[in-house]
Amino acid sequence: MKNKLYLFLLSIGILSSQNSFAQYSMEKILNLRNDKEVLSRAFSKHEKRKIAEQFSDKELNKKITKVFYQSVKEFLDTEDKQCELRLIDVIKSNFKIAQIETDPESLQDTFKMLRVTDAIDDIFYDILTGIRKDHFKLAELNTNRRQLRIQFPHKKLIAKNDVKDMFSGFSEWPDESSRCVYQEYVYIRRNIKNKKDKTSDKGAHFRILLDKALSDKVITLETFNKLEYLRTKSSVNKRSYWLNEYFKIIFNAKNKMRPIKSTYVVKEIQDEDDFSSERIKRFSKITRRKLLYRKYNETQIILLSQILQKSSRRMGVDPDTESKAPFITQEFSVLNEEGTRDTYVEKIELDPQSQYNLARRLLRKDMTELQMMDIFIGLQITHEDIVMAALETGYISLEDIEYVVKYDDLWNPNKTDLEKIVGFVGSVAGVSTLFLPPPWNITASIAIGVIEGIILSKHKNGAVNDNPSTFIE
Repeated sequence: MKNKLYLFLLSIGILSSQNSFAQYSMEKILNLRNDKEVLSRAFSKHEKRKIAEQFSDKELNKKITKVFYQSVKEFLDTEDKQCELRLIDVIKSNFKIAQIETDPESLQDTFKMLRVTDAIDDIFYDILTGIRKDHFKLAELNTNRRQLRIQFPHKKLIAKNDVKDMFSGFSEWPDESSRCVYQEYVYIRRNIKNKKDKTSDKGAHFRILLDKALSDKVITLETFNKLEYLRTKSSVNKRSYWLNEYFKIIFNAKNKMRPIKSTYVVKEIQDEDDFSSERIKRFSKITRRKLLYRKYNETQIILLSQILQKSSRRMGVDPDTESKAPFITQEFSVLNEEGTRDTYVEKIELDPQSQYNLARRLLRKDMTELQMMDIFIGLQITHEDIVMAALETGYISLEDIEYVVKYDDLWNPNKTDLEKIVGFVGSVAGVSTLFLPPPWNITASIAIGVIEGIILSKHKNGAVNDNPSTFIE
């Protein structure tokens, strides 16, 4: 199973390109444009209206967007390590040349404009917002102010950590070219040991070791103050995804599996289904798409999307695949009166519903086998992840998801309006058998992924969904 999946992965070239960051074309940079998130959760509707009024000059917006894309391209083409804070330097430099405002507030408003106009998505906006704040705050710090020393010795904690080695990356402040501030900082955070010699994520432990590093003159007072800012006020401590990993998904997975015969083009993304922008929980800030980026890398997303692609092919609904009707054969060797045996072969062609049910069962098998691969150790694959991965890679479109919601009454005619607005996943709960005729074939494949993960529970025997016309349940 592992070899087959990786061979299939190699056939689309993802493994050979995932670490290639040299000389990006502008066409590739344009993949940063948002075509997945219908709604922005980054800031309020009031803020969107304010930004729309502030940036009402469309020609100026186009100029700013062009310079921004050129800045990202320059950053990717010239920065081997791609230190995040360095990106702000590149943007500011190019904005100044183009006579675009670069003060902290103006730069943040520009990022908001880029999000409102779908030049970037929420994930990139969040990253830019965090590194912009840190870039300016680190530059503005009064790095010569004195700091109070910790009064207690904390000998056991200090004994468990080699402060000199741990803070060696900050003996000189990283230049954001050969060494990155965030990488060095996160390395320390992830390697702090508590008194029991176990990894500690407590900020108080970091502060104690930070004081020790200053006391032992491993770091300067200026470095101490900057690290203390990162420890207490930077969003880097709550990061779920990083710029480098984001770029890898954007350039090596996003829209990489779009069917050749796909003709659907997003004209007004605001009019599409907001499946990817929906929050995981009612009051959660994380959306389905952000969760995908948090859990998986570009290779894993491709593998997840292939699960749905294979199911579509088994159903005979993949746009680029011509499939013959599936059938089951069984051979019988029957003993006759003469003591010899006659051989019979029975061939049974599957009806559409049985074909669907078989694909549904094989999807579960594929998920189980994928879950067992080393690359997915520690991760719990969900059916919603598969659907979101298929959307991210372009194998399915926002239109496909819209049809699932729109034609919900075909299989849930008794659902109330209240139940329907709970969300996409809730809208298909309780269904175990489903087959949609053309032109919604690909939509049926989407339903496979979501439905199977919801309706199969220990407390249901499926009797209410029995269908006498099909023999594969």
